[in-house]
Amino acid sequence: MLLANKVTLITGAASGIGAATAELFAQHGAKVVVADVNETGGEEVVHRIRAASGDAFFFQANVGEMTQVEAMVEATFRHYGDLNIVHSNAASYRVGTATEISEADWDRTQAACLKATWMIARSALPRMLAQGGGVFVITGSVHAIRGYAKHTAYQAAKGGLLALTRSLAADYAPTIRVNTILPGAVVTGLWAGIPESEREKIAQMCPLKRNGRPEEIAQVALFLASDMSSYMTGTALVVDGGLTEVIQ
Repeated sequence: MLLANKVTLITGAASGIGAATAELFAQHGAKVVVADVNETGGEEVVHRIRAASGDAFFFQANVGEMTQVEAMVEATFRHYGDLNIVHSNAASYRVGTATEISEADWDRTQAACLKATWMIARSALPRMLAQGGGVFVITGSVHAIRGYAKHTAYQAAKGGLLALTRSLAADYAPTIRVNTILPGAVVTGLWAGIPESEREKIAQMCPLKRNGRPEEIAQVALFLASDMSSYMTGTALVVDGGLTEVIQ
């Protein structure tokens, strides 16, 4: 029970890494706000948590919109009266090079993948400071540290998250700890449309010869959210099965 009675807000929690993290945190005693634009998926996650005797509720929000982010944070405090842990995890992107991607797709990607984390921090951190502390965990990507073709907007956003992590850690220490996870090839809803042959090709690029599971990233989120990582802030943990460290 590493997070007993800790109030946790997780975005992008209707599926993938966010859903796995929400369920794992609940298993460790956290009260979980499942936030996502996907109401059906989010309510299903809440149902699974409650069926396992956990405490959770769903809040529908597009985290690319400031008013909805503010409403999400307000709802968290209204429902639980507290907020101890934030996991900014939502993501959305369009594939394309700098000359292929449209301005609208660029802006949408930055809003969901980068601006959202700043907006959540802007809304949540003052309250967390006032109550004496907390933890802020961000889902980044190995795209922040390695180049990958046709992912210009996504890579720019994830690189920004890495810099934002350091900035938030510097500004809000020692009261708030801020760390980022850099997942590698993890099969989530963002992989929709990728054929099995391409998924296997990606898996074979990794020294562990397989793609990651959302549950494996959730375990790292639990580590960063709990006191197990009490002497860590401003850093990024690469969780990619060796993908970025070994030339194949």
